[in-house]
Amino acid sequence: MSTGNVAQSKKVSPAATIPRPEYRRLDPFVGNWRLEGQQYDGPFGPDAKIVAVETYEWLAGGFFLVHRLGGKLDATEIACVEIIGFDESNQNYPRYTFYGNGKTNVWQSQATDTGWTLIGDSTMGNKALKVRCTIVFSESGKHMSSKWEYSGDGSHWKTFWDVRATKTA
Repeated sequence: MSTGNVAQSKKVSPAATIPRPEYRRLDPFVGNWRLEGQQYDGPFGPDAKIVAVETYEWLAGGFFLVHRLGGKLDATEIACVEIIGFDESNQNYPRYTFYGNGKTNVWQSQATDTGWTLIGDSTMGNKALKVRCTIVFSESGKHMSSKWEYSGDGSHWKTFWDVRATKTA
């Protein structure tokens, strides 16, 4: 048994940090969603039906929204996990996405009057593509539609995914 002086450690609680109001713009996503839609023939694959379940929930602390998607593209399993935050310096919402096929991507998203716009880059085969997604929520907040488009030059856009989601919880 030691008889020397033992420094007592004091627990110091960090100052409470509260997310800025901009984070609340992500609240319409929160919940469980049933997603159905269509993939159109193109660089992302052939025509296929899309059926999936999505969940969005706040990570403890309220600074990051965690999004999970799991489902089928016809018979092919699809999945992703996404972490969404707010970048004060650029006033946008980066989305760090990790796909079940081992690929990753970072999307820049921006709130609009009616929903959201996501912009990013993708490579299919040897072809670099610009990708954007327009998300619109219904007035009730119980439905969400997403149109995914690609462009080789950033000016001529073609739809490759058209999906609708219904909030189930």
